[in-house]
Amino acid sequence: MTYDVIDHARRATRRRLTTICLTAVALTAVVAAAMMATTAPDRPADSPSGGAMSTFAVTGVIPGSETQRITDLEWVDVAGVSVPVSSHSGPRITSGGQARGFAHDQVGALLAAVHIVVRINPQVGPAVFEPTLRDQVVGPDAAAMRVQVAQAYDELRAQPDGQPLGRLNAILRGYRIVSYRDDEAAVRLLTEAPGVNGVPLSVIAEVRARWTGSDWALLAPAGGTFDQTVLAASDADTATFLPFGVGG
Repeated sequence: MTYDVIDHARRATRRRLTTICLTAVALTAVVAAAMMATTAPDRPADSPSGGAMSTFAVTGVIPGSETQRITDLEWVDVAGVSVPVSSHSGPRITSGGQARGFAHDQVGALLAAVHIVVRINPQVGPAVFEPTLRDQVVGPDAAAMRVQVAQAYDELRAQPDGQPLGRLNAILRGYRIVSYRDDEAAVRLLTEAPGVNGVPLSVIAEVRARWTGSDWALLAPAGGTFDQTVLAASDADTATFLPFGVGG
């Protein structure tokens, strides 16, 4: 096999991975490859608020509902992404690399969407993404998502079985609740990651969560990838998001 064929295969794998991953889905092939190449093993955790404790608000999407303010928000690192946790809204259980036990409300749905989406990336390793995909991803396309994540991990792994591949060089910047019912919620997440020449790029991912009767789960997108629900964000787009770490 020639080096140019190998290089082509690597680029194709990166493009395929970005249709699964939180930070690079649905961007052009050149930008997607650049974003995946920025995965950095030594990147320190970076919370959007710049601190360990912060406040954020979730504006009710149902007419007349009150704004929910979360004052106990802290940040934990998951494969290089700082994700928010709340003692009230969850996750209450983080054993085995999973995140479970979210409140049955808008904030719980939002936090579940964030935690599950990060934990189904190949970079976290099968010890985390396999049980997350098995137990916390539902819907008719859940099986397709499991297959694609596993294949992506197998193609890129350089570590012993079950080990993480690296870190997701991304920062959660904001969120917007699109719709909410007791059994299903749709949220949009604004994420920033380095692009070509280190210039920051922002993308918007729409994620759906479904209440299973005991907890929130991710509703697998069509085909098992997010490529139809993610787009590059303009300045006008970013202005419509509520920032993590800032009270409304």
